[in-house]
Amino acid sequence: MMMRHPSTFVPVIASIVAFVLVLLALVAGSSKGFMESYDIVTFNTSTLGQNLINEQLSGDQSGSSADGVCEKLGFLSKACEDATGAVEDAKDDLLNTLGDIENDIANQLAEKLGIHEFYSLHATTVCEGGYSPSPTAKGAGRSVAKCIKTFPNGFNVSDILDKELRVGPFKLTLEDIGFNDEVQSAFDTLNRVIKAFAIILIVDVALTGLSMLASLLAIFLLGSKERLTLVTNAILSSIAFFLVLITGILATVGSRIAASKANKYGEDIGLSAKAGTRYTILIWVAVGFSLITLVGWVFQALRYRNGKTMGRLHHGARDKGYTRDSEESAAAHSDRPVWNKRGMREVQFARTR
Repeated sequence: MMMRHPSTFVPVIASIVAFVLVLLALVAGSSKGFMESYDIVTFNTSTLGQNLINEQLSGDQSGSSADGVCEKLGFLSKACEDATGAVEDAKDDLLNTLGDIENDIANQLAEKLGIHEFYSLHATTVCEGGYSPSPTAKGAGRSVAKCIKTFPNGFNVSDILDKELRVGPFKLTLEDIGFNDEVQSAFDTLNRVIKAFAIILIVDVALTGLSMLASLLAIFLLGSKERLTLVTNAILSSIAFFLVLITGILATVGSRIAASKANKYGEDIGLSAKAGTRYTILIWVAVGFSLITLVGWVFQALRYRNGKTMGRLHHGARDKGYTRDSEESAAAHSDRPVWNKRGMREVQFARTR
C-alpha cells in the first residue's frame, strides 16, 4: 500500500487555506452582516458640509442670541433650531451655546443632509450606514444600512453622495457643500483602482482554486505521473503566489494613498477616510499561505530530482514489481546461480568492464 511522504501534505493544506482566504477577500461585504468590517477603505461623511456651519458661526460678530445665528445657516437653520432647544440651559453664555450647537449639529448633520454617515468600499460592493450611538462618541460603532453591488460596472462614492444629496430634504449638490476637483479626482482614481483590484482578485480565486485542485489530485495520482504532477503544481502555485502578492501590495498601498488624499483634500469640507486594517491583514495572510504552497511544491520537486518520490512503501508490504526488479538486478551483477520460473538452474556471471 502506497503512503505519501508527510511533507507532501504541507502544500496541499496551504493551498486550501490560501484559496479560502482569497475567496473571502473577494466576497467580504457582499451582503449586510457578512464581513462588513473587512473593508478596503472607509469614508466618513458624518461631518460633510461642516465647513458651511463653521463659516457662518465664525462670521457672526454682532449677533446676541443663538436664534440670530440659526437664521444665517440657511438650509441648516432647522437643524440649528433643534440643537438650540437641546441647550437652552446654556443661553446665558453665548460662546458655550454656539459651541454646543455646533457639536450637536455635527452629530445629526448627515441625517439632515439626507446622506449616510459612512461608506465602506469592498472589492465588489459598497456598504453604507451610520455610527452608533453618534459619530462624535468615543468608540462609536458602525451600523450598516445596506450594501450595494458595484462590480462589474464600477462605482464612485461621489456619485452616490451627489445622488443622495439631490433627493435629500434640501436638494443640494456636491458643489453646494464645497466638493472640489481634487477630491473628485481622488474618487475617480480610486474607482479605477478598485475595479482593477476586483478583476485581479477574481483571477486570484481561479488560480488558487486550480492550485488547490492540482494539490489534492497529487495525493491520488500514481507514481508514474509524479513528474507531471510536480511540474503542474509548481507552475500553478508560482503564478497564484505572484498574483496574490500583487493583490496584497495593491490593497495596502492603494487604500492608504486613497485615504491620504481624501484626508488631505477633503478636510475643508468635513470628509475623512481610513484604510481597512483587517482587510489588509486578510490579504497578506493569503499571500503567506500561497508562498508556503509554492515552497512546498518546489521542495517536492527537489526531492524528486534527488531520486526520492512523493510516496513510500508501507512497512510490512512488498511490491511485486519491486521484488522482481531487485532479483533481476541481483542476477545481473552476481555470479551466483539463480532459478528461473521453470525450475531450471541458471548461472549468470557479473559483467566485466
